[in-house]
Amino acid sequence: MRKLKAKCSKKPSLTLARGRQWEKKKMAYILLADKTYKTTSGLRSRIIYIGTTAKGAGRPAASAVNKASQIFYKDRGVRTIDVFIVTCSGRQNMQTWKVLEAALIHTFWNIYHQIPKNNKKKPAYVDGVFGHRALEKIIRSLPT
Repeated sequence: MRKLKAKCSKKPSLTLARGRQWEKKKMAYILLADKTYKTTSGLRSRIIYIGTTAKGAGRPAASAVNKASQIFYKDRGVRTIDVFIVTCSGRQNMQTWKVLEAALIHTFWNIYHQIPKNNKKKPAYVDGVFGHRALEKIIRSLPT
C-alpha cells in the first residue's frame, strides 16, 4: 500500500492577535472580505456580516470559519476574511452586546441602505444607548 503525502500551507490560514478585546466574554464582531460588494445605495463595502456572541472569544473565530466556508463556496474572488471585535462597557439589566450588534447593523443600514450581505434580518434597534457618530466612525474606519 502506498503512503499518503501530507502538505502544509505556506501562509497561515487563520491569524489571531492578542488584545484586551479577548478578555470580554460577550462581544459583537464584524467580518470583512477582501473583496468589496456593491450596495443598493451605489456605495461599496467590504463588511459581509455583523454578529454577536455571549460565548466568549471562541465564537468570532468559529463564526469566521463558518461564514468563510459559505462565502468561499458562493462568491468568487474572496480569498480572506478579517474579524474585527467591537466591545463596550456593561450596563445593569441590559444585554449591551446585543444592543451593540443591533446599533451597528442599524448604522450600516443608514449608510448603505441595506443590511450586510450575510445578515438575515435587521434586529430591533434601541435608540439613545450609543452615539450615532461613534458607531458611524467604527463602520467607516474599517479598511475599504
